[in-house]
Amino acid sequence: KMRNTGIKVVADFHENYPEALKVWFQWKTNPLIRLKNNIFFGYKRWTKYESWAVNNSDYVIAVVEEMKARIISEQAQAQEKVVVVTNTENIAFAKSELFEDIYQVDANKFILAYTGGVGPHRGVDTAIKGMAQLKDLQDVVLYVVGSLSEAANRMLEKLIIENNLGGRVHVLGYKPFNLFYSYMKMATVNIIPHNSNGHTDHTVPHKLFQCMMTGKPLLVSTSAPLKRIIGETEGGLYFEAGNSEDFASKVRALYADEELRTSLGEKGKIATLEGKYNWETSSSSIISLYDKILK
Repeated sequence: KMRNTGIKVVADFHENYPEALKVWFQWKTNPLIRLKNNIFFGYKRWTKYESWAVNNSDYVIAVVEEMKARIISEQAQAQEKVVVVTNTENIAFAKSELFEDIYQVDANKFILAYTGGVGPHRGVDTAIKGMAQLKDLQDVVLYVVGSLSEAANRMLEKLIIENNLGGRVHVLGYKPFNLFYSYMKMATVNIIPHNSNGHTDHTVPHKLFQCMMTGKPLLVSTSAPLKRIIGETEGGLYFEAGNSEDFASKVRALYADEELRTSLGEKGKIATLEGKYNWETSSSSIISLYDKILK
């Protein structure tokens, strides 16, 4: 804190970084890279940094209520010091250009779409293992769209081969952001299968709200913020994090009930475009914070 200057300091915690470091590098196999990560990105080291930052800031921004509760509890901070600014999306996202042929030959199939970065904490491996239990539903396909490392790509391709899912699971890798609305909108169900851990249970991805804006149902894991928001908005179903059998079971429930899919999708759309889960609403928290600081 710049005590001698009178300058106010705000720490913005987009995620639980120390906990994230525990999971981000799990798929790295190179021993030199693992050693480097252990030295420079060690959990204890970054926990101390976090504590220092919290205690030397006038205010702290947290991305979800679960993160606010953790900071207050672990760092013994006052309720008023931590402000939640949710990771929502601008309403204009729902008016993005639509490419209706985005899935080409699979356009008429039951499409599960994962959109976003891929890593050990994202649970995409759980979804692929779940697909292995859905082989009787021949028209169910899974698309994984988003950046991933070579290590992550090798891991997913290995799972696809081991489970004989060629043609049923497609890992597309990086795609320009302007296509993501179409991948979400033209999917049958959007999935966010995050594992539940100290990182994912204290953050929330943009894509949750982006997917809801498309009017398509979601299938999310029981990672705390995902379960809470989907439970509150009724914008989708949730499965037990890390449980591929439960994932498959919930896909079957959605597959069998078109009316359910329509209802869930509509409720998600209302919660984001008409309710509070959009940036136009979320931004009021950060504006209020800086108004308070500037007075």
